[in-house]
Amino acid sequence: MFFQCPISMKIAISKIVLLLALLLTVTFAIGQEKESEKLKRQQQELESKISFTENLIKTTENSKADLSGSITLISNKIQYREALLNNITVQLKSLNSDIKALNRELELLDQQLVSLEQQYKNMLIQTYKMRSESATVFFIISSTNFNQATKRLAYINQLTKYRADQIQRIKRLREEIEAKRLLVSQKKLDQESLIKNKEKEKTNYQKDRERRLAALKNLEGKEQKLQTELLAQKAKAADIKKAINAAIRKEIEAARKKEKAQPKTLAETKEIALSNSGFEGNKGKLPWPVAKGEITKGYGKQAHPVHAGVFTYNKGLDISTVKGASVRAVYKGEVTSVINIPGAGKAVIIAHGNYRTIYSNLQTAYVQAGDKIETKQEIGALITNADGSLSEVHFEIIKISNEGQITNLNPSYWIYQ
Repeated sequence: MFFQCPISMKIAISKIVLLLALLLTVTFAIGQEKESEKLKRQQQELESKISFTENLIKTTENSKADLSGSITLISNKIQYREALLNNITVQLKSLNSDIKALNRELELLDQQLVSLEQQYKNMLIQTYKMRSESATVFFIISSTNFNQATKRLAYINQLTKYRADQIQRIKRLREEIEAKRLLVSQKKLDQESLIKNKEKEKTNYQKDRERRLAALKNLEGKEQKLQTELLAQKAKAADIKKAINAAIRKEIEAARKKEKAQPKTLAETKEIALSNSGFEGNKGKLPWPVAKGEITKGYGKQAHPVHAGVFTYNKGLDISTVKGASVRAVYKGEVTSVINIPGAGKAVIIAHGNYRTIYSNLQTAYVQAGDKIETKQEIGALITNADGSLSEVHFEIIKISNEGQITNLNPSYWIYQ
């Protein structure tokens, strides 16, 4: 019958279906948006690394002090290019998914708009039939009983309010559809921009590979100089290791003598445990020892960038940076030693419980033994290499066991990548 309000029931069902569909779409879109922001941030970081590495390469292009170092920098840059191309590929895939999801959402919204407009049209027809006051009165007084009359009066009031609400719903829905269409257009523009960027990076990637081949070819006939360079690097590494181990053993011996003279209190034991926990708990999150840098010699057994079958052994990381750059502590602690290493400048050793971080190749140390250090505090300035093109910090992390055993750790696992 007329008073059973079929319009309201249809509206309620339509709203529920649409709400569920939009809820799923919005949930998916939020997840995609977070991933999109992460990818954009990674893209910016990679572009920054490429730019910084390129600047280092330019400063070493005419260098005769470290022939293999420039090869390593070019190789690093190629790796960043590869990562950037992969990042852009993932972003394009994500954008394509976003556009498809938005188009599906637009289809649902368009369907809802058609439904709302049809309902509004039906309502106008119904209102037109009851346009005169006498028709409305007749509709009420023609009721078979008082209960039916009350329901018909409520229905008329409901219809009047619904008509006003329906106009606002249609207006808001049209605005939402327009906003979604603009968003789709923006996504498509982003997609086109990324496609162009990807093509540019492919070209740059190929150029970097050719540049590396040219640099390697340029080294032909310079085997003797490369061999001299390699021997000098090994000798320097040995001197650094010897000096650092001597300083650490001296610290261990001093600590043992102190413990014999004055055993640790319970409070001191807890303090050391807390310090270890703090350093260990930040594994993989520690800042780099320089604000900007490129790892040019990794930890452990490393293949030489030029000599096939030749390997070097590194107790830490060698990080190239701009000439004269400052070195900073990667974690709070106490300076235990500042030592001079022939051919490698000064080295600063900072204690973090049973751990030590070591920073060598410093021209100047800003700290001295006993100083309390905070995370990222500057502790010295680096030596500039022989031709004045750049600087390099040698960074190590070691752990001292309760028995006094010294173990070198791979800093790559500790600093943020």
